[in-house]
Amino acid sequence: MVDRANVRPIQTASIVVRVDQIWKGGGVLKNLRRRMSESIDEIEDQRLAERVADFALTPIAETPLRTRVTIAGEVQAVQVVPHLGSPSLEITVSDGSGRAAAVFTGRRRLGGVDCGRRLILEGVARREHGKLLLVNPAYTIVE
Repeated sequence: MVDRANVRPIQTASIVVRVDQIWKGGGVLKNLRRRMSESIDEIEDQRLAERVADFALTPIAETPLRTRVTIAGEVQAVQVVPHLGSPSLEITVSDGSGRAAAVFTGRRRLGGVDCGRRLILEGVARREHGKLLLVNPAYTIVE
């Protein structure tokens, strides 16, 4: 026989309470509905914003022009663009708020810089043909 006075209760009540708190008010369903109604671009922008948030730098969309800036982002595209007879490497980075292009003149490739890598770029920003451009910026590969 089991002495019921010495048996400890199973702690499932706290789990049930937590589940009730999550479902109360439809919080889970609201989040699920919101996530399902978002476009792929919105989801990608949120992912990128979370990925570069730990750097605490100015978002690309708020970057001032013609001043020295430091931005961080994930490499979205790498392409070699001929410019005045010599190659230029153009790297497009995004942080979820916007995109910026870093142009490295006379280069065909940068070691370790591939799509999906996080970079910190430091240089003078300007607008050219509607996009933010940094020419020959200093760069740091973060991951």
